[in-house]
Amino acid sequence: MRTALAAVGVALGALLGACQASMPVVPAVPPVGATPMGPFVDDASSLFEGCVPVPDSATSRTYRCGALSVWLHEQPGLSEAQAVESGRARVHARLGPALTEVRGELPLAGHPHPSLRFEQCSGADGGRTCPVGGYVTAVTPTAGHVRQLGCVVREPVRAGLGRCLELFAYLATEGNPEGDVLAPSSLITPPRLPWRLLYLPEGCELADSTTRAGRIRCAASTFSWSAFFPAHPSAAQVERWRDRSVEELRDALPGASPVEVRDCYVEGQSTRCLHFTAPAPDGDVQVWAGGVNRSGWGLFAACSLPASDSFPLPTACNGVFAPR
Repeated sequence: MRTALAAVGVALGALLGACQASMPVVPAVPPVGATPMGPFVDDASSLFEGCVPVPDSATSRTYRCGALSVWLHEQPGLSEAQAVESGRARVHARLGPALTEVRGELPLAGHPHPSLRFEQCSGADGGRTCPVGGYVTAVTPTAGHVRQLGCVVREPVRAGLGRCLELFAYLATEGNPEGDVLAPSSLITPPRLPWRLLYLPEGCELADSTTRAGRIRCAASTFSWSAFFPAHPSAAQVERWRDRSVEELRDALPGASPVEVRDCYVEGQSTRCLHFTAPAPDGDVQVWAGGVNRSGWGLFAACSLPASDSFPLPTACNGVFAPR
């Protein structure tokens, strides 16, 4: 089960949460570090329009942009070639090893960098189709600091690959478009939502924690969240955030079931949650995900746990979800 849940966290962003656990009463947390118009800093907002962040870890982020997913992973201590191989392993975990791969170089930040272009194809010559493709590359923005970049695109692949390169150009030089530094040293403790502190159960790991996103990983459950602060986030914005984040989670879990829509509460607000299950070596897992507009904040949260469990959800999920 630990292996399966770790895979959930990495490929998706690790966003998962919910339960009715008892928690200490804590004061409200000021909205430190929020951007005024959404999750992205000013110079990235137009380029990343329509994308939603999915927290992976303290050193990585995935952004779901419709049929395209792009990620960056800070990997100091590796060479660029090693980072590309690490990215290749990530792609194989998501799409399987039966890929067409071509190695080459991409010009980023004014220099060529090792890259891998891949496609997932089916059919014989004459009827062959390749509905999935992408790139993995790595750059060195500062001495000794290697940054892995990757992108997975679904049809229309050609247009998506062009956008991958546009996003790579920003990520290669600027890093995280949310503005937070991706490093273990930048973890905020205790973890928090903008309006309250969160509880980290004994034996669980704080895999990510910034002013905008976080993930608590335990042996049999994972809770993750993302928050953004436009002046007036609409219901449509929050639903898009929720739906694209769940798309990213399902894409990372081969064999996932269709998504079910269920009535629920998220942070005490009546809404509709998305629920699905996925096979795993140690037993099937289930995922609950939901989004709400709370006091001007948009919140996405998700919780993964064994498929056999039911409400109340694990303590790590901090009481975010409840049945309705």
